[in-house]
Amino acid sequence: MLYREEVKKSRNSYWSGKAVLISGYRGHYVIVFTVIFFTAFFLLSTSCSYTRRINVSGEIVSTPRAVTVFSPQQGFIISKAVKQGEHVTKGQPLYRIDVSRTTTSGVVSQRHHESIQKRIITLNQIAADIARNRGLTLAMLAEEKKRYESALQRSSEIVAHAKEGLKLMKVNMDNYVQYQRQGLINRDQLINQTALYYQQQNDMLGIESQNEQNALQVMNLQSALQTQAANYDNQLNQIAIQKSALESELTDADAGGDQIITSPLDGTVDTLSVTPGQMVASGDSLLQIIPGDAHYRTLVLWVPDTAIPYLSEGQLVNIRYDAFPSEKFGQFPGKIASVAHSPASWQEMSTYPGAPPHTLSGPQTWYKILVNPSSDHFFYKNKNIRAENGMKASVTLFLEERKLYQWILSPLYDIRDSATGAIHE
Repeated sequence: MLYREEVKKSRNSYWSGKAVLISGYRGHYVIVFTVIFFTAFFLLSTSCSYTRRINVSGEIVSTPRAVTVFSPQQGFIISKAVKQGEHVTKGQPLYRIDVSRTTTSGVVSQRHHESIQKRIITLNQIAADIARNRGLTLAMLAEEKKRYESALQRSSEIVAHAKEGLKLMKVNMDNYVQYQRQGLINRDQLINQTALYYQQQNDMLGIESQNEQNALQVMNLQSALQTQAANYDNQLNQIAIQKSALESELTDADAGGDQIITSPLDGTVDTLSVTPGQMVASGDSLLQIIPGDAHYRTLVLWVPDTAIPYLSEGQLVNIRYDAFPSEKFGQFPGKIASVAHSPASWQEMSTYPGAPPHTLSGPQTWYKILVNPSSDHFFYKNKNIRAENGMKASVTLFLEERKLYQWILSPLYDIRDSATGAIHE
């Protein structure tokens, strides 16, 4: 062996550095420090509390909310009649859109429009002719009726005078009968007077018949006047109905050419999405209008169901805007204006760009919360900046409050609940 066993042991137990021995603290110092530490920890955990909080995202919207006007058909913008920030009234034109189609024979809507216009002009000419014929026919019938009325009046006067003469002749005939009995006249004179009376009576019957014919003709002409007037009026009404149908068809034809987009309500133009010359499809956004004259900004939040029981109206929150970093501008105060008690539908959430996306994982139940910021204006380099629609923000919501020891012991509560059996009342 090269080395002895004693040499190996000596080398293994040889110190490489210097040994430094530190004198320890006295025992009562350690005891005092330990008592003070645990006493302070006990007092802190039992007297102090902590409020659980969560951060949720939201966006600024105007109240009332902006109304979006969509394109009803595909086409291209010909012109616009408003500008951003302008006040508009209900029915006021906003955009003009060309939605026409063109074939080998020309623009379909224009050709259709010209065809309907020609038919309307033809109907107007027919109506004018019927109205002129109506006037002439009724005038002729009225003139004929007037003449027969004059003839009736004259024949009636003749009949009245004839009746008076016939009465006189009847008196004379009766006198002749008395004269013949007295022998003043002969029988031939009585017969002649009697024959003259009956002849006059027959003439009287002819005059009365002619008078009745005149009266009947007046009645027939009056009926003809009414019948002809009704027939002409019916024809004019039929033409008016056809003309009304053509005018309605003309409106539809115009709708197939240039379409005017009007404002659905009174308000202020917030944003313009398209410009003249731009193509649009059916359902594309054209512009947004904020209803009414006075409006303010509010913050829309989407809160999961785990936090909604601890929120109420009037509760204070902290707001941080993405456009105004909290590192420079700090946090802003706000107050909860309303808390929804029913979950928000996905149809409603889809109308808000900042709403949580619909996913298969994570919380599926969201509630809508409205928060009123203490101010919707910000000052930067002596310039007043106003919060606009769609600005994103993060909001800190304060939930339930517990003692510190309860938060520390919360894992033990979970163990207790998992170990507990069925609960019996």
